[in-house]
Amino acid sequence: MIIRGSSRPDILREEVLADLFEATAARQPDHTALIFGDIRISYGELDERASLMAHHLIGRGVRPGHIVGLWLPRGIDLLVSQLAIAKTGAAWLPFDADTPVDRIAVCLDDARAVGIVSGHCLLAGLNDPGCPVWDQAGLLQATDAPLLRRQGASPDDPAYVIYTSGSTGKPKGVPITQGAICHFLRSENAILGVRSDDRVYQGFSVAFDMSFEEIWIAYLVGASLWIGTREIVSDPDALPRALADNEVTVLHSVPTLLALFATDVPGLRLINLGGEICPQSVVDRWATDGRRVFNTYGPTEATVSASLAELHAGQPVTIGQPLPNYGLLVVDEAMNLLPAGQTGELCIIGPGVAHGYLGRPELTAEKFVANPWMAHPGEPRLYRTGDMARIDDQGQVHCLGRTDDQVKVRGFRVELGEIEAALMKQLGGGTAAVVLKPVSDVEQLVAYIVPAAGTLIDVSALRAGMRAALPPYMVPSHFEVVPSIPRLISGKIDRKALRALPTTVSTLPDESDEPETDVETALFAGLKRFFPHLPIRRNADFFDDLGGHSLLAARLVSALRQDPRFAHMTVSDIYRNRRVSAICDAMQAGIATGADSALPPFAHVPVWRRLLCGTAQALTLPFMICLHIMNWLAPFFTYHFFTGDPGDSIPFAIFAAVMVFLGSHLVSFGTAVLGSRLLLWNIGPGRYPLWGVHYFRWWLSDRLHQTAPAYLLSGSSLYVTYLRAMGARIGDEVVIGSITIRQPHLLSIGDGTSIGSNVNLENVRVERGELVVGRIDIGPECHVGSYAVMEGDTAIAEYGRLDGLAALSRGGRIGKWELWDGSPASFQRLFQASERPVRPPVSARRLRCESIFFALGAALTAVLFFLPIFPTFALIDALDEQVADSSLEAHGYLLAVARYATLALPASAILIVGTALIGAAIRWAVLPRLTPGQWPVHSNMYYRKWLANQIQVASMHVLHGVYATVYAPLWYRLLGAKIGKGAEISTAMGVVPDMLTLGDETFIADAVMLGDEQVDGGWMSVDYTVIGRRSFVGNGAYIPDGTTLPPDVLIGVQSKAPDNDMMRPGQTWVGSPAVSLPSREILAGFSDAVTFRPPVWRWIGRSLVEAARIITPMSIVIGVGYVIVLTAMPAAADERWLKMAFGLSLSGIYYGVCSFLFVVILKWLLIGRYKPRAAPMWTSFVWISEALTSIYEAIAVPNFLEYLRGTPMLPTMLRLLGVKIGHNVFMDTTDVTEFDCVHIGDGSELNAWSGPQTHLFEDRIMKIGQVHIGSRVTVGIRSTILYDTHIGDGALIGPLTLVMKGEVLPPESAWIGSPAQSWKR
Repeated sequence: MIIRGSSRPDILREEVLADLFEATAARQPDHTALIFGDIRISYGELDERASLMAHHLIGRGVRPGHIVGLWLPRGIDLLVSQLAIAKTGAAWLPFDADTPVDRIAVCLDDARAVGIVSGHCLLAGLNDPGCPVWDQAGLLQATDAPLLRRQGASPDDPAYVIYTSGSTGKPKGVPITQGAICHFLRSENAILGVRSDDRVYQGFSVAFDMSFEEIWIAYLVGASLWIGTREIVSDPDALPRALADNEVTVLHSVPTLLALFATDVPGLRLINLGGEICPQSVVDRWATDGRRVFNTYGPTEATVSASLAELHAGQPVTIGQPLPNYGLLVVDEAMNLLPAGQTGELCIIGPGVAHGYLGRPELTAEKFVANPWMAHPGEPRLYRTGDMARIDDQGQVHCLGRTDDQVKVRGFRVELGEIEAALMKQLGGGTAAVVLKPVSDVEQLVAYIVPAAGTLIDVSALRAGMRAALPPYMVPSHFEVVPSIPRLISGKIDRKALRALPTTVSTLPDESDEPETDVETALFAGLKRFFPHLPIRRNADFFDDLGGHSLLAARLVSALRQDPRFAHMTVSDIYRNRRVSAICDAMQAGIATGADSALPPFAHVPVWRRLLCGTAQALTLPFMICLHIMNWLAPFFTYHFFTGDPGDSIPFAIFAAVMVFLGSHLVSFGTAVLGSRLLLWNIGPGRYPLWGVHYFRWWLSDRLHQTAPAYLLSGSSLYVTYLRAMGARIGDEVVIGSITIRQPHLLSIGDGTSIGSNVNLENVRVERGELVVGRIDIGPECHVGSYAVMEGDTAIAEYGRLDGLAALSRGGRIGKWELWDGSPASFQRLFQASERPVRPPVSARRLRCESIFFALGAALTAVLFFLPIFPTFALIDALDEQVADSSLEAHGYLLAVARYATLALPASAILIVGTALIGAAIRWAVLPRLTPGQWPVHSNMYYRKWLANQIQVASMHVLHGVYATVYAPLWYRLLGAKIGKGAEISTAMGVVPDMLTLGDETFIADAVMLGDEQVDGGWMSVDYTVIGRRSFVGNGAYIPDGTTLPPDVLIGVQSKAPDNDMMRPGQTWVGSPAVSLPSREILAGFSDAVTFRPPVWRWIGRSLVEAARIITPMSIVIGVGYVIVLTAMPAAADERWLKMAFGLSLSGIYYGVCSFLFVVILKWLLIGRYKPRAAPMWTSFVWISEALTSIYEAIAVPNFLEYLRGTPMLPTMLRLLGVKIGHNVFMDTTDVTEFDCVHIGDGSELNAWSGPQTHLFEDRIMKIGQVHIGSRVTVGIRSTILYDTHIGDGALIGPLTLVMKGEVLPPESAWIGSPAQSWKR
């Protein structure tokens, strides 16, 4: 709803400030205007002095519309100078006497001031402020000439400019027009009722706009101003006596100052409060019979105040209703009008709303918005205050504090004002302020208290009262009694100064329980370290009572692990045993189980063996890189070879290129199969020397396997055929989504088994300096869920089940009908035969036909996403003919690549758009909209679903750059998904578009398995997957189909969403199986403009950067392809085929190396060195950093670094990017992003798909931190180490393990699981 003040057209006048004063001076020239000490000046004398100064200022060129600085100490000269500037028609830019000179210079420059008026002791400090400096005394020199008067002053000219602090560190200027301030003075005094016989206290700095209520309302009505001295205004004991002695009748004040008055001021008939939320205790004390107390509200941007309430003792404090001609409304985050009773952001409309900020168009566009509810010409804009408010049923507005004064405590949004109000109620007098500040390196609420005169504070009783009145997370952890609270020039509390105050050591009796055992002693000491001012009691809840969150839990267990007795402690122990007594029990239970056996020592690896193996690997790299690059380079060459002459047939050239393209794929498959058969034939289970002959053979076979485009076959019967050809033993009726298998000869899968998508069958690993090889045996009719991991030496008996995102580590055995889940996997229950439908029959004829369908479908999918390359060629050829000479001699190789890459930019855009449109068109033609249901895997529906899925998977190879950009939601909508406004989605896998709904402002991070279909027992089932508004799904998480995430839910990194009935809005779930976190570390301090609701210019900026990141890799590939083809064409023309093949191979190697070096140069030019920081998503640093990562993954990894995995060369290459890597490090992963933040010690081993996660995007803020991996650390398959972690020397991390933020793993310890837990091997 909108509430409007009374309509008063009579106070909307064409006037300027000087007109108001001059009318009063003419009406009562002898009435006292100013009193300062023993000096009294009448209105007539004040008018004369100000007119003389205005004359000299006009003579110096000051005109209406100009801005003039004003820097003088308190007193009559300051107010005379202010009035003089007003009389010129110019605007004044006021500074408090204590303002640093540097800030004055910044503001003068920003406002383009034409000069500054100063004097007294301040004048000497102004050394070259960038504009003329006018001595106030000099401007009062008498003159015989007629006095100059202002000419052409308009109500639209600025009357003053107030600078407020800016979130970026640069102050922001708010200009207020003459018409706006004149209207405000009349509007507010129509309710206040200040009279000419009043004596008004003038105590505010003129740099604070509440001074207008003191000074200019007095000028409007002809009241007298009593100016407080500098000593008086800051003394809450002396000030009330001075007010009484000088018969002051009107006081304008902030509530915190009034609360400190020790004595009453009987002569006050009117008190006007503002600038802060007013405590009830102040009203109850000061709102007495015969005295009116008002509470005004309004930001500088709305001309001092916009609403007013008369307050009465015993009645709730509100900010009342709008002033005449003003309006107030409450909106939600989407700018929808909210009804009475609902809380949202308060907005202001009316003639007082400023036009914007000086020179800050972006901020102006964010805060000053066109008013869609405009009812008359006086309210074209609304101002978004950033204050939370609600309107009650009586039309009274309740201000609930700043949205940007909200802090996050234990994951909860907390208004400091609400805590302060409760604190003031407990105190009954005095004043208090609360801030969030680090105490013992942990952010905690600290209360600062100034007691009422003669009052002693009982902190224990105060804390008990606060606990009774507020939730535990809102009770300050520490109470500081201080003599005074620092304030800004406005009189408001200076929270920055409070945060800078040292925290004293508590001298109060400790209310903690006394520890009775060694375990309690250790835990109590750890808790005291992080909660130094809270009583530690056995029944205290770590989260609700002590204020813990996820990061503090990680720090606590890391501290406990320093004692070897508690090395077993995990973050999950804190989550599951929240009370202090229960945590003690978990610590004791770990001791009782006994220490684990020592880890096996690292096998000695001779330097010569590493060098010899590395040399052999280097010799094979040209062949493998060429094999990869030839998949696209050979069709490139074929097309151009058959289009070189005028009479050549384009259709034939396309046909020939397509045939070569398909043939190259068949060659890749054949090479992978041949390599597996020849290289792995006698490598059985066992341990082999790292860098030895067996290792080299396995490595070469594994790299050759990577060259085959197996994704084209995933989910089909041909995929099983391919795996059999690789050496695996697989029975009939087996359905496999997609897997990685490192030694196919040691894999057996029984009849009727189903395996999901992206399953890692990692039966080869590097550990403690050795290559460890083991068997994986999966029996008949088993089920392995998507995203699961199985290590070597594991087995599943018939009808056994391993759920999604579960990890079965070495030695694991799943029995018949057993269901295991989690990381590490453990027995959950026996699976019942009735839970699985009867397998449907299938004929041999259908099996033969479906094999043909899958073969044709795979070929069609590959070709369809290759065809858009030909229009690209045609466009480049056309541009090439028109632009310049195409000969290499004219440009040289590098310039030629740059030239063709530039020509390929528009062509690449066409290729990407064409790919998306073709993919979407085929998807809808093949598979109309799905509905939840179940179908046989040999049904037509499965085939159609398979083909639609292949289109989506295959498109990722062309559209990889689109993911995690503003364009990704468009692509998913094209495929049929329902994507809400402001949603962010990265490389999600397993998506069934028809079944997916993402709510507004959701965030799906990289490599999320998002609602893939379930295949089991010969049936495929699909169900809806819904992600609620503002929910976040972390990297590598698993969201099973049928999941519905409520709004504002966070699923952590490498975590599995729990069952729907377990989840509630606002919860955080981490791990597999997931555990609910009562609270987590939340990043705050950034506005929605850079996190959730960017202005248009930020959206455009990000769109352009991301468009470049999408197109650039493709254009480079095309540019390089053209130059390579031109280089090889002469040899082909002479039919020197061997030379041509050698030239193409050599060029491919050059391209792989140069693509990596290009990324290295780009990284150092665009980013420099990565450092820990927090940057909101809608800022240029994030866009550029993500673009660099995308280009790294698009050209450097697939064309070069992928083939260096498991070689001594990969660490060297990563050092060039900034990674700090020790000697003799083994890396089978390229998953590194913020390179400079990664530290890896000597001899450590990172297995496949593992890596340091140096950033997260929780709360849409890119938080970057460091990962320290010690020496001789083994990191298992698919394990993730989050930032701000330290892994001790010699630690062993098992498969699918998540090391949480802030954790420290002790040396020579073993860990497994998500989250990591002590590993009893």
